[in-house]
Amino acid sequence: MRSSRATGSVLGEGNTPLVPLDRLARRWGLGGLWAKCEHLNPTGSYKDRIAAASMRHAVERGLRGWVATSSGNGGAAMAAYGSRAGLTGVLCVQSGAPAEKLASIRPYGVLMIEVPGMGPAVMDELERIAAANDLLLTITTHRHNPVGMRGADPIGTELRAAHDTLTHVYVPCGGGGLLVATARGLAATGRPGPTVIACQPEGCAPIARAATGDLDKPVVTECRTAISGLQLTEPPDGEAAVAAVRNTAGWGAALPDEQIWAAQDLLAAEEGLFVEPAAAAPLAAVAADTAQGRLGANSQVSVVLTGHGLKDLQRHTAVSTPMEVCPADGLTERIGRHLATPVAGTAQ
Repeated sequence: MRSSRATGSVLGEGNTPLVPLDRLARRWGLGGLWAKCEHLNPTGSYKDRIAAASMRHAVERGLRGWVATSSGNGGAAMAAYGSRAGLTGVLCVQSGAPAEKLASIRPYGVLMIEVPGMGPAVMDELERIAAANDLLLTITTHRHNPVGMRGADPIGTELRAAHDTLTHVYVPCGGGGLLVATARGLAATGRPGPTVIACQPEGCAPIARAATGDLDKPVVTECRTAISGLQLTEPPDGEAAVAAVRNTAGWGAALPDEQIWAAQDLLAAEEGLFVEPAAAAPLAAVAADTAQGRLGANSQVSVVLTGHGLKDLQRHTAVSTPMEVCPADGLTERIGRHLATPVAGTAQ
């Protein structure tokens, strides 16, 4: 068995599997569809890669700790890797962050502060605080944490190594940093790479809309989406993300929340992969682009699944329908009826 030290990782992050989604590829008539399973990193998201690089940098600089903002995934990653590095941590949390994400951070003992109206002003203030107190600012953007964000580049290089004939890579966007890093990794070979598509909920889609020319700049005035993690109206790496998309002749995809939730459910029912809503945005975009004729039998497509489904259970814990109750003498009949119903995953 390989140890994390043997593979160069800290807690086992990176080298996530590229899983074929054969049922969905057949359903949509694609040449191939794969999932880059970043939700299988140690704390359940791709941000473990960034946290590992960030804490390594903080230790090398002799800093006393770190400070960041997060809607949950970045906070969990920084807390885990900061603990591993022996560094104290401070996390400013976005209002309305999923309870599951916050609960997963508490065991690490970092200071968590809820800050209303998370935006550029908060990030600028934390930048000043970090400089004054020998802390590393570990916000997961290239603007604030360029060294740490390099930790996400291998997502792209791993994709090219595993499947060098990919034609399209769909990436969810909040701040835009993941797309920038992934595109950089895809281009690292110096050979033409796949088209990169920026995927966002239509209620907060500054990057997607700017990439398609609908906006002059990747900034919107309000957020009207419930998809946690993709709710930044002024994404710090927005302009760099738009440039990365255009450099690959890509485009932006803005999806209704309902389509993203439907894609989340479809991925679980058809392919057995449970991800949080934000991670399902790329799959919703693939479905929409296929319906519009942008993808077809010659398309070799990958979606980047950024966070685990256990990170955000609000849709599922809010279900009010009680569990079915059945006495022992009725189980034979009830199970028989269930077995007579086609399995969701067999649908084409």
